[in-house]
Amino acid sequence: MKKKRVIYIDVIRVVAMMLVVLAHSLAARLAVRDGSLNWDISNMLVVITEIAVPLFFMISGATILNSRRTKDVGYLFSHRLVRVLVPFILWSIISAYGARKIDGVFTFHDFFHSVLLMYHQPVLIAYWFIYPLVSLYLLSPLLKAMVEGMDNKMFNYLLALWMVISMFLPALVDALPKNLSMYFDGYTVGKVVFSTSLGYFLLGYKLTQTKHAKDNPLQLFVIAVVLMAINVLIGFVSLKPAFHYLTVISVVNIPVIAALIFLVLKSFEGRYHNWFIKLTEIIAPLTYGVYLVHGLSIGIVQKMAGVNHYLITFFFATVLSLVVIFILSKIPVLKKWML
Repeated sequence: MKKKRVIYIDVIRVVAMMLVVLAHSLAARLAVRDGSLNWDISNMLVVITEIAVPLFFMISGATILNSRRTKDVGYLFSHRLVRVLVPFILWSIISAYGARKIDGVFTFHDFFHSVLLMYHQPVLIAYWFIYPLVSLYLLSPLLKAMVEGMDNKMFNYLLALWMVISMFLPALVDALPKNLSMYFDGYTVGKVVFSTSLGYFLLGYKLTQTKHAKDNPLQLFVIAVVLMAINVLIGFVSLKPAFHYLTVISVVNIPVIAALIFLVLKSFEGRYHNWFIKLTEIIAPLTYGVYLVHGLSIGIVQKMAGVNHYLITFFFATVLSLVVIFILSKIPVLKKWML
């Protein structure tokens, strides 16, 4: 019997995937700050994409920590890790070759060096996400046991610790002058107690367990938009060193915005139109493959369109990635090992 998909999780997955492709389509343009309107728009858009990775970690926590199989360590190593790592390794090898060919700086020595360092250094910057994700997979049986034994009050305390130690204090240290920031540096505590990815992983699970029947989706969405607008404003104002401290606000806003978007999309579960559900069910299973191939797609499109046309790059790189992965998904052997 085919497992029924949770539509709102799939919707979040597709939204996050598109935001990741957009963020990486903007990267080359943002690297050259020239004060033009083109650069300002790219800077605004990249602020909006900052919720993409949090959403990915949140849906990972939501799905994995809600699964009855998560406590099965054998299933973890024979199924979950294999499904993530095998495509990642294969696409890393392909990308290590392809990216260098696109850039025109290919050498076999550099290619093999990059591949051999893969276990701790991604061949493409975009692949960094897989490393903390694998760590969370390895911890997931322990995390499952932990969250099942916690009441709501204790879980809130855990998330509050995460917000202070992993989000607020590092942002404060980064924003303050060095002669002041040293007094707030909780580096050791932060690394031992929490990571940013772990907090989002747990937050995603928490949001699936909490009932928000009284919440108004429109109200939640408006709050998210207002907070995002504040972050966009800070993204420009904080470019001036005198106002860099405002980044503390934007860093704290990101998990709040991500949580609000998660809840808004969750609130429509059971109310999505059939055509939308069908389209989402086609695209959602392709998202991991799109994530793995989009770096090469961006490189190919950007080579022709140039760095200034980032929206064109985003559109065609997304379409190209989806087409490639959709075709591969129809070939059983490739689908098994590459997606």
